Amino acid sequence: MGDNVLIHQDVSEETILIVEDSRTMVSLLSRAIQKEFGLQAVICRTYAEAQDQLQNSDQVYFAALLDLNLPDAPNGEVVDLVTGKGIPAIVFTGEMSDDLRDIMWSKRIVDYVVKDNVDNIQQIMGIARRLKGNKDLNVLVVDDSSTSRTVIKDLLKVWNFNVLEATDGREALNILASHDKINLLITDYHMPKINGIELVKEVRRKFSKSRLPIIGISGVGGATTSAHFIKCGANDYMHKPFLTEELYCRVISNIETSEYIAAIKDLAERDYLTGIFNRRSFFSYGSKLFSSHQRGQIEIVLAMIDIDCFKDCNDKYGHSAGDEVLKFVAETLTDSFRDTDLVARFGGEEFCVACVDLAPEEIATVFEETRRAIEEAIIRIMDYKIRVSISVGVCAQHADSLDGMIKIADEMLYQAKKNGRNQVCIAD
Repeated sequence: MGDNVLIHQDVSEETILIVEDSRTMVSLLSRAIQKEFGLQAVICRTYAEAQDQLQNSDQVYFAALLDLNLPDAPNGEVVDLVTGKGIPAIVFTGEMSDDLRDIMWSKRIVDYVVKDNVDNIQQIMGIARRLKGNKDLNVLVVDDSSTSRTVIKDLLKVWNFNVLEATDGREALNILASHDKINLLITDYHMPKINGIELVKEVRRKFSKSRLPIIGISGVGGATTSAHFIKCGANDYMHKPFLTEELYCRVISNIETSEYIAAIKDLAERDYLTGIFNRRSFFSYGSKLFSSHQRGQIEIVLAMIDIDCFKDCNDKYGHSAGDEVLKFVAETLTDSFRDTDLVARFGGEEFCVACVDLAPEEIATVFEETRRAIEEAIIRIMDYKIRVSISVGVCAQHADSLDGMIKIADEMLYQAKKNGRNQVCIAD
């Protein structure tokens, strides 16, 4: 028996299996996994150890990192052993010929990495990170050929994607309407009812290219079909039959580009400290709410909120403690209001809330309960037990503009401060 058994390993927690005979490589991979995922990998140095581990342990794995050349299995036999257990396999080897590459893809591996420099470790971690994240991602495959759908679905499942299927464009639109989160759409061109080109046009009326990437596919036509898809709003195109590696490269590239754009947008819209919307976002989304309000579609109540004596808190406990207080207040405000309401940090210790269709008789109660929740809370930071309060100014009356409502709420906030702080003043 080798060193594949881990003490105190919780077998219900998913981890990574390493099958590698090089102690140096094992050490590098183990440290990288600990750093990236906070997990202790299960290590096997031979095929026999891996076989024993998989047969006699209930440990759950979300990925396996496999060396193709083991002392007792020099021809990649470990790949069949691991994939036969339904574990996504990432293989690494000193060299990869075209023939070996084809054999590995036929075994439904996730990917392969050639061991030629230390940067390969980060490449492997990136693949493992992608595998773990894909469990929350949904791909919609649209094709009237059940064979084609099955091929694509099975390949995507190797990468842990959740796959939904549609036989034509109309069914795809129904799925998009009923599912909150589709992360990628792959569609064939020639289909009954609504073809791939028309489907792309319909989808683009609701979803941007960054929000929902689309890959067009077709077994007929050439550059013309590709151009039609791209011009109508598809992000990418593949001609059937395509290589497994090509599918994976294009799918991962489009998914990651979408994620990068979402992350950049989030950084631009969110306050870096508290994670709630920033002042810029408040005016952007708030202006849309006010336009709906002017058309009589919704009612808006707007509040300006300020942490009382926040400078004294910073001076007494330090700016790090002050940051924790800001985060606590932001979290309390987020929890106190609905998803349809808009909560933002306006700057410093000042926050702004826009409530949609809040019943007039509930206005005072909602803001008073929020004020009381903050007043009664004890914020524990290091050895300190900090208590703070807020003053709230509310505009519950009509104004000519969003700025006008903010001005009225600011006047009410000033009144609350003037009256002694830690209270709610409402203009209705």
